[in-house]
Amino acid sequence: MVRLKSRFYIFGLLITILFSAGCVPTKDLGEDEQLLVSIKPKGVQHFELAAIENLYQQEPNRMVLGSAPYLYIYNVGKKFYNPPKIDERIQKTIDKWREKVQQAGTDSVKIRRIRERFTDRVRRLREKKEKGNFLMQVGEPPAIYDSTLMQQTIDQIAIFLNSHGYFKHTISFEKEVKKKLAYVTLNITENEPYRYTTLNYSIPDTAILALVRASADKSLLQINDIYNEDELTEERTRLFELLRNNGYYDFARAYIEFEVDTLGKQNQARVTTIVQNPETGGRHQVYSINKVYFKTDTDRFGIPRDTIKYNNINYVAYDHKYSTKILDKKVDIYPGQKYSQLNTATTQRKLADLDVFQFNNVLYNKVIDPTDSTSNNKLNAFINALPSKRFQETTELGLNYTERTPGPFSSIRLRVRNVFGGAENLDLGIRGGFEGQISLTNDLKTVMIKEFGGDMSLSFPTILAPGGRNLLTKYSPRTRIYTGYTSIDRQEYKRASYELSLDYIWQKSRTPLQPPVLQYIFSPLNLNVVQVDTISKEFKENLERYSQGNRSLLESFNSAFISSMSFNVIYNTNDFTQSRNARYFRGLLEVGGLSQELGLNVTLGDLRTYQFARFNPDYRRYIPLGNKRFFVYRLNTGIATPILSSRILPYDKYFFAGGASSVRAWQSRRLGPGSFAQLREVTLDNGETVLVRDFLAEQPGGVLIEASTEYRFNIFSFLNGAFFVDAGNVWTLQQDVARPGASFQFDTFYKELAVGTGFGLRFDLTVLVLRFDFATKVYDPGGINGNKFILGDFRFSDFFTQNNQSNLNIGIGYPF
Repeated sequence: MVRLKSRFYIFGLLITILFSAGCVPTKDLGEDEQLLVSIKPKGVQHFELAAIENLYQQEPNRMVLGSAPYLYIYNVGKKFYNPPKIDERIQKTIDKWREKVQQAGTDSVKIRRIRERFTDRVRRLREKKEKGNFLMQVGEPPAIYDSTLMQQTIDQIAIFLNSHGYFKHTISFEKEVKKKLAYVTLNITENEPYRYTTLNYSIPDTAILALVRASADKSLLQINDIYNEDELTEERTRLFELLRNNGYYDFARAYIEFEVDTLGKQNQARVTTIVQNPETGGRHQVYSINKVYFKTDTDRFGIPRDTIKYNNINYVAYDHKYSTKILDKKVDIYPGQKYSQLNTATTQRKLADLDVFQFNNVLYNKVIDPTDSTSNNKLNAFINALPSKRFQETTELGLNYTERTPGPFSSIRLRVRNVFGGAENLDLGIRGGFEGQISLTNDLKTVMIKEFGGDMSLSFPTILAPGGRNLLTKYSPRTRIYTGYTSIDRQEYKRASYELSLDYIWQKSRTPLQPPVLQYIFSPLNLNVVQVDTISKEFKENLERYSQGNRSLLESFNSAFISSMSFNVIYNTNDFTQSRNARYFRGLLEVGGLSQELGLNVTLGDLRTYQFARFNPDYRRYIPLGNKRFFVYRLNTGIATPILSSRILPYDKYFFAGGASSVRAWQSRRLGPGSFAQLREVTLDNGETVLVRDFLAEQPGGVLIEASTEYRFNIFSFLNGAFFVDAGNVWTLQQDVARPGASFQFDTFYKELAVGTGFGLRFDLTVLVLRFDFATKVYDPGGINGNKFILGDFRFSDFFTQNNQSNLNIGIGYPF
């Protein structure tokens, strides 16, 4: 403990030195030099500030609490920066390189290895000379105010405003200097923008003119819209794709132009869309598909392939391993059609979604036959698909950190592709691991939970149901059959569960060429058998004490049979890195135990059955602020209740609050319910007995409300930071005399929202994000003796000890 305290003192001392020494160093500036620390745009009404900030030609030094820590770090690093010494190391490395090559003689393999090794060393040294040492790269160099760069910034903003129709804008800047620190204010007046008043066409090809006019309602240029050069570019792309999707195989984007006249009446823009004829004269030609060939294996030169014709498509292969009926559902290119760039792209996307081909492409050749005039303007299509490896194995090793105890885990997965020849994929997996958790029989002891499991899923690229083969073919449908087994073995009990489910999955995109943003999962069959082998006497006694009469909590550890059906919809416009201006929504509706109502009396021995309903909507918003800064928020709610003749909800169908992806200041599943507080007696060293909060037992609830906000920013390179605030709780639906304040009431629930806040560090390692979130409680609705605002109890050392005030969450990926 003494060593731990010493580390805290040293850490605090370093922070103090850093911020006191980093109070914006200006002593090295010249007499007429100032440090640029702020650029603030004013008057911007129709644009996001991030769009203006991205145009700055000189970035100001970042300020934190009145200091410039990044500049200070850079200056510290510069003291150790010695370019001549780096040049000497580069030259020595090159000399050693040459010496090693001479010693290798004529051994070409050894020479190649030497070259690769020393080339990498020289590259790193040159990069160090160019970018500086590690501290210089972490920090940022002094931003000496440059009037020329500021004028360039003004010019870039002017170009930006003009390109968005604000031709009559005015822009100026004011500079204020305080103690050699320059603060710049950009005064921007947008004024009224120019709008489209006339939209004309200059298209000599009457067929193309008719096609363009027919799609005028889809044009991005509409009367009274504000002039926008970006929209002109997008409209050009729309017209290009329109023609390419209607047979114009040779058509090029360069044939499309826009003539814009803004010299007439005030604030008016008259646009003429021009589509030129080919330079060779005549009209643009429309092409149709003559024949289609689908190749599904690699070339073996000199050996002819076998051909199978199905639905007018020629499937050629040495060994036909894929069902032509399945592949036919993924092809949108057929003889007799007009050439379509869209059909080409959708065919490639559908084939990629099968995950049985390593890659695929579609090539076209013009049919040339001088003796046959009917072959003019025809194309032969060649679909080439290279098979993926039949077997793919992945292994994962990791470490959980819960209750201040590390717990290793690992998993092995095997994918077998094209199992039955119909592009089916079989996934097999086993997993195992350990996780620390405070013992319910001794709160001073941490027990290790041993978890082992395996699963198997088989997916089909179609809807397996009567008449389902032709259902949803445009939306990459899949049928998945899943079964799994999980065993949990801990000191207090042993529990095993068996799962079986049938899922129908399909997805939609905004446009056929974009990644899917909507996914639907309909699960008509979900079966789960929970088998409890042993429960220790001490654990059962504690379970009865913590349940406070909650029958569901008591019976959740009995063996049970749970059946349900569910529908899940997911809308997501973000990417893996969460760097877009995006929205996410997930809605899950689940109803269980309807077999009896449908006339099926399913019983398995003495296993308990349940009837219940559960609804869980989850909404998230991601707003980029520029310079790798983001504001994100989440609202997650839910309600679960027994229905029909059932009076008990399965334990696994309850909601829980607290943990790494919930209200982070509370330990996982330990928040709530409502303002109820579980208390226990503790005897102090002086013999006095006091009541303290007891967070040992999980707290299930039938109602969930939780919200989180995060301000995310880049600290340097791969290290990102975040400030966050979480709020939420769970409640019971029914009144519980034994647990006052636990039930949900419309007139009081908002007073029972627990609040936590904190700071996060995220290491973006490209393949994954390693997250450390330091959270502490602000408002505890179950505070003892009315002491609910408890932020003042915060101590930094709490993050590294077992306590009820603060919590350290370590995880992989973002919390939401």
